[in-house]
Amino acid sequence: MSIHNEIASDFSHILAEFGKPVQFLGRTLLALISEPMLSGELVLGGEVDDVRFTAKVLRSALPEIPRSGQIVHWDQKDYRIKAVMNRSPHAIITLELGPANP
Repeated sequence: MSIHNEIASDFSHILAEFGKPVQFLGRTLLALISEPMLSGELVLGGEVDDVRFTAKVLRSALPEIPRSGQIVHWDQKDYRIKAVMNRSPHAIITLELGPANP
């Protein structure tokens, strides 16, 4: 068994115990959700609060590799993918999420 397979197996056990259900492309999967980061973003007309957090998911649970701009639904809210950390053959993909409509 390769190290990547071992990590996938261990991570699936962690998700089974601590994962939160999220929806992506109509499929429900488990993710480890980070604590939210609150920052200010300067926009036309002033400053707005920007909340960002990460969701770590098992690569094999995804119907396709996510792309920036796609929507993830969690905790009764929609969030937009801001960045995707994806390094094949790693078993875990990290999504940086922010408000769907800032």
